[in-house]
Amino acid sequence: MALVAILAAPAWAATLNTSGYIKNLYDYSRSPLTGGPFWLDLSRARLTLEAAQPMTKGVDGPRAVAHVDYDHELRTGSYLESLDYRLFGLREPSSYLDLDQTISTGNSYLYRHRLYRAWAAVETEEWTARFGRQRVAWGTGKIWNPTDVLNPFDPLAIERDERRGVDALYVRRGMGALGQGEAAWALGDSWASTHLLGRLRGHAGSSDVSVMGGKIAGSTSSWMAGGDFAANLFDGNLHGEWSYTEAVTRTSFWRAVIGYEYTLSSSFPWRWLRDLWILGEYYHNGNGETDPGRYQPARLLTGREIALGQDYLGFSLSRELHPLLTAEVHQILNLHDDSHFLNALLSWNALKNLYLTIGIERFGGSHRSEFGRAPNLFYLQGQYFF
Repeated sequence: MALVAILAAPAWAATLNTSGYIKNLYDYSRSPLTGGPFWLDLSRARLTLEAAQPMTKGVDGPRAVAHVDYDHELRTGSYLESLDYRLFGLREPSSYLDLDQTISTGNSYLYRHRLYRAWAAVETEEWTARFGRQRVAWGTGKIWNPTDVLNPFDPLAIERDERRGVDALYVRRGMGALGQGEAAWALGDSWASTHLLGRLRGHAGSSDVSVMGGKIAGSTSSWMAGGDFAANLFDGNLHGEWSYTEAVTRTSFWRAVIGYEYTLSSSFPWRWLRDLWILGEYYHNGNGETDPGRYQPARLLTGREIALGQDYLGFSLSRELHPLLTAEVHQILNLHDDSHFLNALLSWNALKNLYLTIGIERFGGSHRSEFGRAPNLFYLQGQYFF
């Protein structure tokens, strides 16, 4: 935050951009451990500040950039008194930099502030070097990202627009007209808990193609290699990713995803399907299990893993029912235990910059299955952007 203030001083001739949002999210569910009902209410205020020196076209001299997303969060509800909270907290994976601080806490409330993002960068027209908590977005998958070991996204998350960052040094350099090389060093308490990865991105015809690999956290010699692609096909997008992980401390495994997304035209014969966005993906998780008896649900509750099984199908649909009203449906099927997950929501742009959302997450399957053991969840959200 000091870097933002320094760059915003007149002597640095930097531009200061400010934005943010205020959100309230209420959800009601049951404990998967005891079966008892609980509720949780989240109020969050986020202030985004970015100070950047101007980039002069044709001049390759570096410029400084600093970015901060600063949050105040108040959580209240009976969830904070539950066994789930005592065992797993807020289900947030640990991070290297300590950028969270609890201001006040009680039996049924928690008030904290934190830096959701905080990084400083030096940039030119050809390269970027950035350090701090940031989002390193790798891969082409929309529901799953087998190559993204730095920022794994939980497809069951209510806040689908919130993506966990990583504390890292990140470097990117342009290579030719459309290619680029990237490297990320995600900090850890030791070499065994450190990621050090590189990625090359280019083109094959009209397709985007990337390869990546390097050392991953888990042991001093764990590594992975992978790649991704995205191509236009029949006016839609065909995309895929794959990764191979040599974990050393456990059996090595493959992960892969293949998917296709398409938007129906505004002149489609069936009016109720016009402008419908459709996504389908198949995901293979070689680190998962085919036998529900061998599932370890605690791995999900701690935020280290996003799936217990091996093979999945995922579908997403989105359509504007009205210029101010959008409906979305997201579904995931576990192909081995026949369990399923469904997230259905309606989002209403009630006023300028104000969005109201109502949704339900429904889980189905036998009690031993991955999704069948999880309780249904109902949520309401209001979010105002400024």
